[in-house]
Amino acid sequence: MIDELATVTIHNKVCHIYRNGGREKGNTGEKRRFPVFYWGIGGEGRESVETVVSYLREHIPDAKFLLAAYESENWNDDFSPWAAPAVFGKEGFGGKAGDTLWWLTQYCIPYIEAKESEIARFPVGYSLAGLFSLWVYCECNVFKGVVSCSGSLWYEGWLDYVHNAEAACRDEKNYIYLSLGDKEEKTKNRLMSTVGDHTKKVYTMLCENQKNVEGILEWNQGGHFSEPDVRIARGIYWILKHFDV
Repeated sequence: MIDELATVTIHNKVCHIYRNGGREKGNTGEKRRFPVFYWGIGGEGRESVETVVSYLREHIPDAKFLLAAYESENWNDDFSPWAAPAVFGKEGFGGKAGDTLWWLTQYCIPYIEAKESEIARFPVGYSLAGLFSLWVYCECNVFKGVVSCSGSLWYEGWLDYVHNAEAACRDEKNYIYLSLGDKEEKTKNRLMSTVGDHTKKVYTMLCENQKNVEGILEWNQGGHFSEPDVRIARGIYWILKHFDV
């Protein structure tokens, strides 16, 4: 049990909030901004957040950061940037990511950052939420980077979107962490088998082709469901180790 982890409801969404380290002051003369991570999660809830927090406290105990993990009630709708047909079964994707981004900017971020200054925001996500985290990074310029683990980058129309996303170009330094399991592209599903190739192409477009980006594409052992919480924790850890502005 992590006593410092608080659970609140922000405009009808459950959000788990954890702060590590002391509060940053606005005029200390330090360059480093205070990192705040906005992590979209599903039904895993508080237990997954505790796993990630425990990993970070063990591996980087002195880091100052804030983690806000918000729960989704309809995964396929909340994190899909546009509507798309079902890949498995009959449940398609509703394309309501815009509503989730609106909630983040209008309600969650103001609530979380009410007493903060000099913030650096990072969207975080796994699977479809990993796609969403990249989408919000490309969609607007309020984020300093992104953590996308095992993202659903096979999503129909995704590569064209990234290629044309003007907000993906930044004037200041940004930080991008991508990861994928080495067995994830080994599937009989034609669309999902493109995830490896698409992830590499996204890394090239957002990291190698952008002069103000420090990024990594990390390959993990296993398939899509291998230690998702640890993969998220490793992504946040990488940002905290490399972020220096």
